[in-house]
This record gives sequence, structure tokens and C-alpha cells, in this order.
Amino acid sequence: MAFEKSIYRRRMDRMRGNLSSLGADGLYATPSSNLCYLTGIDFHRSERLTGLFLFRDRDPFVVCPAFEEPRLRQMSAVTDVHTWQETQDPFRMAASLFPGGKGTLAVEPSTAFDDVERLLAHAPAWRPVSAGSIFGPLRMVKETSEIDAIRKATRVAAKRFEKAFSSLAAGCVEADISRLFGGDNVVQFGESSALPHGASSDRRLAQGEAVLIDAWDRPDGYYYDITRSTFFGKPTDEYRKIWSIVLEAQSAAIDKAAPGVACLEVDAEARRVIEKAGYGSYFTHRLGHGLGLDVHEPPYMVAENRTVLEPGMVFTSEPGIYFLGKFGIRIEDDIVVTERGAESLSPRVSRLEPILP
Repeated sequence: MAFEKSIYRRRMDRMRGNLSSLGADGLYATPSSNLCYLTGIDFHRSERLTGLFLFRDRDPFVVCPAFEEPRLRQMSAVTDVHTWQETQDPFRMAASLFPGGKGTLAVEPSTAFDDVERLLAHAPAWRPVSAGSIFGPLRMVKETSEIDAIRKATRVAAKRFEKAFSSLAAGCVEADISRLFGGDNVVQFGESSALPHGASSDRRLAQGEAVLIDAWDRPDGYYYDITRSTFFGKPTDEYRKIWSIVLEAQSAAIDKAAPGVACLEVDAEARRVIEKAGYGSYFTHRLGHGLGLDVHEPPYMVAENRTVLEPGMVFTSEPGIYFLGKFGIRIEDDIVVTERGAESLSPRVSRLEPILP
């Protein structure tokens, strides 16, 4: 999703102001979600250098292959573009544009080590430091336009889930339902659903089996990440009981989330419900994670994370209970912290609705 270029310029100004916290004189970022966040440039990283250079005392500029310039300019809020030809060394050219002979360069944390090494070979008096500690806080609090984009993505997901569940029938194959769903997803039947990070396979659905679908995609630049669990046929009493406990745990976590509450407290609230029911050892992962341009990003809803929630933060609430060799249940929705508490961006489920053949 492309926003008004003024939004990207404002983000770059904030990033420039934060460089002093690292003692850095500039920032270097290659294609990544962080580069897209700052500039609107949504390129895949390759062996050809495309990079943003944001120094404290000059306007930002981008270096890119000459043949990519027209496409880049359509996306980018950075107007100062320096191009290089295939026969040139782009790292030498980029280093020649540095202001001054020495300094500290903050590096976008997913940038390849090789790209840093090749760049600073031509600017040996510059010292690299990681910019990871300033990207997280900058991106965690979402702007209204970002929240709207996630909410819009969840509407796409809802239609996909409806299509997938209506296609379930005895003998259908996990991988076939996965392809039908669209986007990135995992479809799991029966005992396969007990694997929190399983994979769609050639397993066929039989009556009386659990069904779990975990789906994530960014149909317009921002991710949804939603999981639904149901039953094909008449659910067993045990399945109904566990499903209700998982939903209760998810609701408790959402009710707990609010400005000023630490991430670890939200995780603990869901865990408290499941532990009280006697299934604590079967909840084997954190409660959730941040969501935005990446499907997993800060803040992480996990024990020991003392990050304090603020309005505009978005995270997943996805408790689960898993019985290996039997079945698993996870319910996941995308949650935004508001001024007064938290609300779901995705349409939540309120009761088990089994698929009856």
C-alpha cells in the first residue's frame, strides 16, 4: 500500500532525529520492510545495490540500478536518486557520496553483512552500528492509515475462510484446500492440527476430525494473520470443551490489553485461563506478535517482554492447546490497542460452528 509521500518524509525526519540516540551520523538501508516503511520503496533485495542513505545534515538520497530508476521513482518519496550502470561498482559510487571522511553509520538490521562490508571497504573510516533499536519503536505504534490497511486485509481473509470452509468435504486434501484459500496459509486436518507450525500435506479429511487453518497475507501491503479451528462432523465433548477454553483465554488477553499494560501481562492473562483449566503444559508458544508490514514484528506478547502497550500498537492474540497425536486448537485474531483498551480488527468467532457433512 502506498501512502501520501508526506507520510514517508515525516517518517524519515523522525528517523533522522533518532540517529543521535545511537551516536550515528547516517543510516544505510537496503530493500526490506524497513526501507518500505521509510520511503515507500517496495523492492526485493538482490545482488544489485539499491539503498537509502539518510544523513543528519543533508537530504536523503537513494542509489539504484539505472534501469530500475523509473519504477523506483513511482514508489519513492525520495527524489534525489543516483543511478549506476551494470559495469560500475555501485558501492564505490555510494561511498563517494558520504558527507565527510569518517563517521558512524547506522545499518538497517536485515541488511546483508556483505553489503555493509562492500560499502565500507570504500569508506574505511566509517564505523557501522545496528539501527535495530530505533526501527522497532518507530514502527510499533501504527498510524491510522496503517490500522485501516490491516482492517481492510482482514476483510479479505474473512472471505477466504468462508470459501475454504464451504469447500470442506470428506476426502478433500489439505494441500488442495490450501491452494484454494489463496495467500500464505497452512491447512491441517486431524492429528496434524496438533502441530503449531505444521504444513499442508496430502492428508485427506475424514468425518470426526479437527480442522485448523492458519492464514497470513498482505493483499494490499499490510498483513492479516488469522487462525480458525473447527470440527468436521459432530464435535466430541472434549473438543468442545478445549475450544471454549481457548476462546476464553483469547478473550481474557484482549480484555487485559490496554495502554500502560506490559506485553508479558497480556501473555500471562491468557496463560492463567489455560493453566486454571489444567492444560498449561499444552499451551506451548507465546500468545502473539506484532503485525504490520511484516507478519512477525515487535511487540512480542511473551513472558519477560516488559514493552508497555500504547494506542496504535497491533498484535495477534492466538492462544492454543495441542494434544500431539490427537488434535490441536488455536484461535487467532488481529488486535489494536486503543485509548481505552483494545479491539479486534478481524471479525472474531463467538461459538464453535462445526462443518456438518
